Amino acid sequence: MNSRLGPFVAVVIAAAALVTTGSSAQAETKTPGFSTPTLSTHAGGVSIQTTTVVSHGIWSCTLGANLPNRWYGGSGGGEQAFGYLNCSHVMPEIHIEVSLYRNGSPVASTDNDKLSASIANAAPSKSPHTSGTYKSGALASVRWPDNTISQIPQIFSGTISL
Repeated sequence: MNSRLGPFVAVVIAAAALVTTGSSAQAETKTPGFSTPTLSTHAGGVSIQTTTVVSHGIWSCTLGANLPNRWYGGSGGGEQAFGYLNCSHVMPEIHIEVSLYRNGSPVASTDNDKLSASIANAAPSKSPHTSGTYKSGALASVRWPDNTISQIPQIFSGTISL
């Protein structure tokens, strides 16, 4: 190894360890003043939009709600929704909530709050399997690097019979 490169590599590894430790230690604490939106309790008469993009200056985030799927195994399997928030840059804080809707009503939901991140996913599931019409709903909040906050309204995937 080049002797001039050795100290640089050590500094990079130490910095990576601090970043990793810092972000996981902070994962449970929301920034004061950061509010999270609330998922709708009914999905009737909604758009089948699956993605939406919100921009703020040079930054942007894409919120997506994927078509639910059926999984097999365990006690008869079940259904699962999936939502994601993908930002163009690392944001100070991002939050996503995803809900699984059966016949227009929520049956499972989960959320994910991340500090210093550009991607967040959430995947609620429900078991055992129950036949019905399913869709995913997702909404999000973003704290931009200039410390302003945007709430991204709820979007829904298309529907599928499972």
